[in-house]
Amino acid sequence: MNRSKRIVITGASGFLGRHLIERMKNDDSYELVALSSRPDELKKSIGEANAEYLHKDAIAGKAEFLRGTVVINCAYPRNTTGMEIADGLRYIKGVFEAAAKNGASAVINISSQSVYSQLRTDVATEETPLCLESPYAIGKYSVELMLESICGAADVRFTNLRMASLIGPGFDQRIVNRFAKRIIAGEAVTVMRQQKTMGFLDVEDAVSAILAVADKPAETWKPVYNVGNGRGYTVEEIYETAAQLLKDRMTVNDPVYENGNDSSCTAVSYDLLNADTGFVPAVDLKTSVERIIRQIQMNAEGHRL
Repeated sequence: MNRSKRIVITGASGFLGRHLIERMKNDDSYELVALSSRPDELKKSIGEANAEYLHKDAIAGKAEFLRGTVVINCAYPRNTTGMEIADGLRYIKGVFEAAAKNGASAVINISSQSVYSQLRTDVATEETPLCLESPYAIGKYSVELMLESICGAADVRFTNLRMASLIGPGFDQRIVNRFAKRIIAGEAVTVMRQQKTMGFLDVEDAVSAILAVADKPAETWKPVYNVGNGRGYTVEEIYETAAQLLKDRMTVNDPVYENGNDSSCTAVSYDLLNADTGFVPAVDLKTSVERIIRQIQMNAEGHRL
């Protein structure tokens, strides 16, 4: 009988962390520990199954639950003040130190495509030069350096997954969700026609990529993998996908089109990850948008009840 793999997820209440737990919680090949600032709330909303929910500060002191685990670090401060970002980075440093001190077997750190130039015109590979153009990018790369310094010195295996921008139901800051909500609400929509393409990855594909890495021996990991679907989407393509899906259900008002001249690309490849793990993204834009629309409509129905 195979022994289940013990996984510790930090930032478990976040968008990606919750989807990881949802995917793994009923899979007996995994034993989960979810670290969150709101563990009781998370447990109530997701359910116990094969997961244990602990406060995020459980890593402090003698964190023996980390021994022999694969730590998936989804923790990162978002949309916060400079002081809160500093506190968040300090927490992540503590996660890596605790992993090294308490005998974790490996660490998977969720990084971002933002460490590459946002003005690039080609799909980024792991060989694309770094170009840190925002505080977010600087923070993400700082976490990569901390991981290398702390876990590398302690001989704890690690990798950084530089994710494309995630999309999915409930992640409403994305333009995909905003378009769908505005169309459904009958609000005016402005669509920029230009060559700029945005690299998005459905959160379910992101989870599949993480598990593809976690299920491989850590000694085979590369220090960095890009995780995308190898292509980008124009604003017009995103809008038209949402509009076409909704036209059979409701009247869709014509948008206002404006012309732009941006030709940048924020997409990232998955070729190296595919070569090492066999990962292939499976969720296309239409399917992602359909799921987003379904969630928006379900939420609207719930508010009307």
